[in-house]
Amino acid sequence: MTIASFSPDKASPQTAEMATVRWKVTATGGVGSKTYSFWSTDGQVETGEQKGALPTWDWSPQVPGTYRVKAVVRDAIGNIVDSGWSTDFRIALTAGLNSLIAVMPLENLTGTPIPVQEVRKSLIEAMKRKGFNLLAENVLEGFLERHRVRYTGGLNRELGKALREETGTNAVLFTSLELYDGSGMPKTALDARLVSTHEKSNILWMDGVGMAGNDAPGFLLLGMVDDPRVLWERATDRLLDSLSRYLSDKKPQDVRKVEKKFLPKSFHGKPSKLPVGKEAFSVAMLPFRNESTRRNAGEILSLHFVRELSKTGNIKVIEPGEVRQVLLRSRTIMEGGLSLPQADILHAELDADLVLTGIVTEYQDFIGGNGNPKVEFSVRVFDMGTRQIVWSSSSYNEGDDGVFFFNLGMVNTANGMASGMVRSVVEKMGAVLERTGGS
Repeated sequence: MTIASFSPDKASPQTAEMATVRWKVTATGGVGSKTYSFWSTDGQVETGEQKGALPTWDWSPQVPGTYRVKAVVRDAIGNIVDSGWSTDFRIALTAGLNSLIAVMPLENLTGTPIPVQEVRKSLIEAMKRKGFNLLAENVLEGFLERHRVRYTGGLNRELGKALREETGTNAVLFTSLELYDGSGMPKTALDARLVSTHEKSNILWMDGVGMAGNDAPGFLLLGMVDDPRVLWERATDRLLDSLSRYLSDKKPQDVRKVEKKFLPKSFHGKPSKLPVGKEAFSVAMLPFRNESTRRNAGEILSLHFVRELSKTGNIKVIEPGEVRQVLLRSRTIMEGGLSLPQADILHAELDADLVLTGIVTEYQDFIGGNGNPKVEFSVRVFDMGTRQIVWSSSSYNEGDDGVFFFNLGMVNTANGMASGMVRSVVEKMGAVLERTGGS
């Protein structure tokens, strides 16, 4: 007895809670009637899905993730044949603007008082104009009050599960405001990420934008933007267009290139072996230790790394809210940096293969006019398998690096400069991981 074919009627990827995929197995030979068993695995747990006389199984996945499926056939006298596991079949969050999204309160990382409610209201209004399906504000407020939620900068699994079951929310949008300056030449910078409320609280999408009114002055300064409201609208439009493309299952339009001037000043990396049974490294991102004069610089730089690491494809970034929950539960305090016992906790609780942390010594924006932003930081990556540092680097840049004539190439915000610097570090780090089969 042999299996002649085994395949689904729909190609990967499909969407959770919407798709029904029919798997069909054809077996030839054998004696008498046959019994068919179908199994699935998410890489950790094997589940028996169906057993009986039917050679087909209708699969309606509810939880996003990457799965494999196999069929086992038994004939009347006990002969058994196994199809082997299929190739990866990805189940994504329900695509489309019909996904119900909860917009969490804005996280103010500017270090200055800003009209948070007004800014958040303008973001929500922009999302409604673009057709996003948002959880009603009174429902979200009731949920946060009922569960006594005080931290709204990230999601853990327990909270995500409660939000999904009580409100039907598919995903949560977290927005962190890094810069909001309306005095003199306006500047703004913000990051946003969409996190699934399903079992693993996966980061589904993340992007950021930093803008200054004088980024593209153009001929006779006709491109200057001196109205902070106009600049804010342009920044949010760019960010929401990126989110809309993701939910519409379109390719991201990220045309940014790694610029030579942003390469780390020094770095050292050595191969890190991908754990058996895994297709991507999992990374726990810790807040950087802040030794700069800028408030919240450690949290800001960590978000830059979460964003860029999430885009690599061969690295899975653990949701920062989940990391924070584990640290709080274990009462872990990292005043002097990460210790091996603390890293062991992250490995055990989150199945983290790598732990990334670092120090930010400079994160400087000029408020109220023109200036020269400065960013300086160092990074270390711990491999939990070998309990060694497998990456270290240091980076430093100023906004006018490589600028000689007419301010061409000038970077006017620390956000814009940090984005380029972090992208350079992540690309070099990714190249080291790829050499070990981590892609």
